[in-house]
Amino acid sequence: MRPLIILLIATAGIAVLAPNQNEKASAPDAALDRMIAAGKNPQELAQYVFDTHGCKSCHTVGHDGKLGFTEKGQERAKGFEGCISMLAAMTVIVQVADDKRTPQQRDKAKRFAEFGCTACHKLAPGALGLTQVGAKLQHLHLGCVNVERLVSSQASPQR
Repeated sequence: MRPLIILLIATAGIAVLAPNQNEKASAPDAALDRMIAAGKNPQELAQYVFDTHGCKSCHTVGHDGKLGFTEKGQERAKGFEGCISMLAAMTVIVQVADDKRTPQQRDKAKRFAEFGCTACHKLAPGALGLTQVGAKLQHLHLGCVNVERLVSSQASPQR
């Protein structure tokens, strides 16, 4: 296990857990850091996540707090048990060594990656954690459900 280092984004006052200080931030991570430092609001950050982390390949901007589906998203959604059930299942599956997983567990882990969950959730042997992006978004209260709500509320008429 690599030691965790706390990085501080001083201008935003946000503490983020990073696996290794020698790791370079990816371009989306660096752009997210710049947006946070610039004081972007939650809707702007949510839209950025939606646009850059694979969400829009399966979702369309909906309304009333719900997203719609692209054709690809409709196909992938068949048999999907929901995000909370998927995360709960993955917390159990990561406890099982890859070579000991059932075919159903391997399929679920594959779908977890296909759905883009691994942009924020990190699968490590024995643990389900957060990536750097996931940790930043969690601190900002911008989990999947909140990103969905904020992005889809932008499409709703202003009251």
